[in-house]
Amino acid sequence: MTDDSEVPSGADLEVIKIAVNSLYLSLGFLLKYIEETSDKDVAIAARNALLENLKNGNIDFAIMEDRKTYDFVVSVVERLEIPET
Repeated sequence: MTDDSEVPSGADLEVIKIAVNSLYLSLGFLLKYIEETSDKDVAIAARNALLENLKNGNIDFAIMEDRKTYDFVVSVVERLEIPET
């Protein structure tokens, strides 16, 4: 199996912005789905695990190579809504 996780070279900035926004909305949808089908504590734990693993480089170590990229990616995840407790 090939690794297709890289953004294709030459992708224009507008496409990248749309992709990032779509992924952000998808993560929000997923957390809401977890909350509705399981419970709020599980959704909160999933968000916290995602954030912790991003910060530690366990998901994509490449974001740790550039401080601006790291700060941007972490800030996007931090903006995900935490379900009301």
